[in-house]
Amino acid sequence: MLSVTICFDVKMVRFKRGKAAVVLEEEAVSRQDDFEEEPFAVLQKLASEEAKLKEEKKNLDSLREKLLSKIQEEIDNKRNNIQKLKSEIKDLKFSCEELTKTFKAGAK
Repeated sequence: MLSVTICFDVKMVRFKRGKAAVVLEEEAVSRQDDFEEEPFAVLQKLASEEAKLKEEKKNLDSLREKLLSKIQEEIDNKRNNIQKLKSEIKDLKFSCEELTKTFKAGAK
């Protein structure tokens, strides 16, 4: 059998008024860790929790990679769109300059 471990935490209730915080009440809260369980049962629970956390980490890593990939794709799309717009603007400016020259030459 494992021994009983009891820890005491202090729970504070704070009241905030403006920038000041006042402690209105302090309450002792007890919690028991590994409460009289067989070592094998504790080990199984910990192994199960570890496996769940590893799976969650794996899923989050995968999601992170997918999101980073989408972000990079969006960055590339924006850069391409900007380059395309700059090119179109350059062509339009040239076209406007040519039209302006034609108009001025015809108005004389």
